[in-house]
Amino acid sequence: MSESPSTYLKRFLSDVDGIVGLYVSDKDGVLIASASAEDITDQITQPYILKAFISSIQQSNKLGMGGLEWMLTRYQDMMICQFNYSDNRLPFPLFLTVVGTPDCDLGSILAAEPFIRSLLARLGPQVVLRMQNEMMMCRNSEERSTLLLTG
Repeated sequence: MSESPSTYLKRFLSDVDGIVGLYVSDKDGVLIASASAEDITDQITQPYILKAFISSIQQSNKLGMGGLEWMLTRYQDMMICQFNYSDNRLPFPLFLTVVGTPDCDLGSILAAEPFIRSLLARLGPQVVLRMQNEMMMCRNSEERSTLLLTG
């Protein structure tokens, strides 16, 4: 797959009736890749939507129900389907949020999900590398601050 992650996701906007947005994010809600229709609200990309899903994952584990793989939340104006991608090769999960119209076909979303999974397998190592680089930058800035304070 030589196309960009966003271009790959955009295919699903036209292939599945009713999908208006697809968002891939890390455990902190940081957007990694996305595709959306122009008329979608900015509220959908806010981290609290992902945090509610992560909380549901934690609660299902505490209740002994097993791991939560996906969850559907239906509102008056939209439907949000979220998928949890945990992989033993990655130190943390990635999350896919699919936003649809109220009459969006859930079966089509579930049928498209395995094709999106291949994108997440490709993005995972890139996210790990980005986070490692950020940690190194933080360490370097802490070391510089220490040198400035003691020097």
